[in-house]
Amino acid sequence: MLHRTAAVTAALVITLVSVTGCAAGPGGTASSATTVAAVPQLDPQVASSLDDALRAVQSSPGVASATNRIELHQRWTAADGTDVTPPGLDAWNNRDAGPAAPPPIGSVSPDDPGLPPVPTPSARPAPPAGATESHSFSSAFVVTMDPDATPSEAAAVPVAMTERIAWTGVTLTLQVPAGPGHVLSSVTYSGTFDQRIPDETALGVASGLATLAATPSVTGLEASIPQTLRVDYGSLTIGVSPADDATLARVRAVIDGTAFAGTTLHGSFGNGAKP
Repeated sequence: MLHRTAAVTAALVITLVSVTGCAAGPGGTASSATTVAAVPQLDPQVASSLDDALRAVQSSPGVASATNRIELHQRWTAADGTDVTPPGLDAWNNRDAGPAAPPPIGSVSPDDPGLPPVPTPSARPAPPAGATESHSFSSAFVVTMDPDATPSEAAAVPVAMTERIAWTGVTLTLQVPAGPGHVLSSVTYSGTFDQRIPDETALGVASGLATLAATPSVTGLEASIPQTLRVDYGSLTIGVSPADDATLARVRAVIDGTAFAGTTLHGSFGNGAKP
């Protein structure tokens, strides 16, 4: 998709369901007919794995910052499948989470007026009688490289993550800030961390982004890599200026020389022509 605006950074999210009162590892389920609300807690082994992954990324060459924000989620479902979760329950469970990291995936921007903050009730809401309870958690990782980080350094981040977090549902957003000769670039790996991410795949993505970020007339850059790790099944959003046919043709020629060569571009150009 070729746009005139830069891409928006997303965040990493892990969603796992657990036995009552505890957010567990992959494949867990949660249900309880009790009317007593168990306060969600993160399983120590899961928490240790997340901490290990964060420390590994923070110590990687070229990484300027890496954050992790864990949020606990609690849902109540009636017998007919209706969601009867009391409003503000997650806000209460996460009242001490703090604003250190960006919001979980699903939020376009902290300033998005369509996503107002959920107020925290003065008291923890009581669960409805006879409903089924389930717990889950989300862990949002956002990694920012140094502006002069090399593609190899950027590629090492998802590889390090996949060595420590072998779960589906994990999404990594990695950005390289703008620097001399290149614009900011961002890539999101969605649901890929239940498998090994080949070094050549991660390097191909990082190298392609670095090349495009340094291409004249490119003003913004965001890529998404799907769970299949098929780069050509992902998405690529590029801002260009000016958005004329000659500029678009030059950018397309650069794309064809990167790992994103087969990625389908959607939308329309400035003159209304389809890509």
